[in-house]
Amino acid sequence: MIFACVNTKGGVGKTTTAVHLAVMLAKQGRTLLIDGDPQASAASWAAWRVETNLDPSPVTVCLHEKAIFSEGKELAEGFDHTVVDAGGRDTTGLRSSLLLAERAIIPVGASQLDAAALTDVMSIVDLAKDYNPRLDVRVLLTRVDPRTKDMAEMLDFLKGQGLKILSAIVCERVAFRRVIGEGGTVHEMKKDPSAIQEMDAFFQEVTQ
Repeated sequence: MIFACVNTKGGVGKTTTAVHLAVMLAKQGRTLLIDGDPQASAASWAAWRVETNLDPSPVTVCLHEKAIFSEGKELAEGFDHTVVDAGGRDTTGLRSSLLLAERAIIPVGASQLDAAALTDVMSIVDLAKDYNPRLDVRVLLTRVDPRTKDMAEMLDFLKGQGLKILSAIVCERVAFRRVIGEGGTVHEMKKDPSAIQEMDAFFQEVTQ
């Protein structure tokens, strides 16, 4: 299965989602992680992971623009699973990620800015489906503060758009920020049971 974590808005947890998914998939088979973001956050995480000798690790490569599809398609054939971390803007790279993917995950926060960005990315997704009809799109609420009413309002908005929404929700937690800088996952650092539970629920649902 080829997954792509995409959004035209930055700061929604794309890289956090992508690397956690890649490590969980790596426990099941050979996994390729494609960093398609010019900021190369996933590649930095992978380098830190090598330094800390954590295992298993996805094989990580950096591809940009059209190469995400052209080279990524060939590379993915040698792996059981592939995860693409796309850049946070409407670029050729993001569109190439949607052409390559079988399942797109759209991490989205719970704010008006996130709602506006989602409208933009869904128009790009709809266009991608014309060329990639197998593309399955799922929305993941991330960096959520459950103490506010924002989550309920965002859920109402998403349902009104007729989108496939994952029931798993990932909250805003310090643990996620810390583990990325250590090349790890919340499972490996074992400091936040709630974060682990959220990622487990996400993985079980998104791989069904």
